[in-house]
Amino acid sequence: MPETRSPIKQVSKDNLSARIYAQMRGALMEGQFEPGERVTIAALATQFGTSITPVRETIFRLVSEHALEMRAATAVHVPRLDPARLREVQLIRVELEGAAAERAAQKITAKQLAELTEIHQRFLKAAAVDPAEASIRNRDFHFALLRVAELPILESIVENAWVLMGPFLRLFHVHIPKRQMTGEEHLHHDVLEALRRGDAQGARAAIQEDIRWGSVLIDALEQQNEAKRLAGSG
Repeated sequence: MPETRSPIKQVSKDNLSARIYAQMRGALMEGQFEPGERVTIAALATQFGTSITPVRETIFRLVSEHALEMRAATAVHVPRLDPARLREVQLIRVELEGAAAERAAQKITAKQLAELTEIHQRFLKAAAVDPAEASIRNRDFHFALLRVAELPILESIVENAWVLMGPFLRLFHVHIPKRQMTGEEHLHHDVLEALRRGDAQGARAAIQEDIRWGSVLIDALEQQNEAKRLAGSG
């Protein structure tokens, strides 16, 4: 089945720039754009059903936050983070999402646990057929867990990290074998089990290990870059 991209919703005319900005950040976090992908103001304006002006404002704001990069007046791209930057973002997520999971285990309700379990089931179904959808459902799981922790400042910082990391995570879901994504050994299972037991340290360790799983692809990217460097110097 071909990958799908969730359509960007058209927005109302009230506070257009803020709404477009929120949707674009969400799309980046969900992995709806790939590293290096070019985005055009005109195409985005068509998708949003708006004029060019609020889209341009959003693009400039995201460029200032390093979520997009502008190589020329009309050339806007999703950044290709180098391995060092990816590891830095991963470190932020490991520490902060780990702390949030620890807190969540101490206060999660049965209803919240059921909702997290349902989100994970939707992720497993998506991972079997559609990496793009799996990337979105993975983001849903992590942010549902963050909401349980009720740490809004921490969540805001993590959100900024996801804006940078989301396009890379899209590639992760494309390249990791489906059997690893959909099997019982997926670390979301361990997170859920720790939450059921009220095991704060276990929840922290499980979500941190899940985040560190991305190192597999970062390592591969590092090796690829090194091979290119050696070939260029040869």
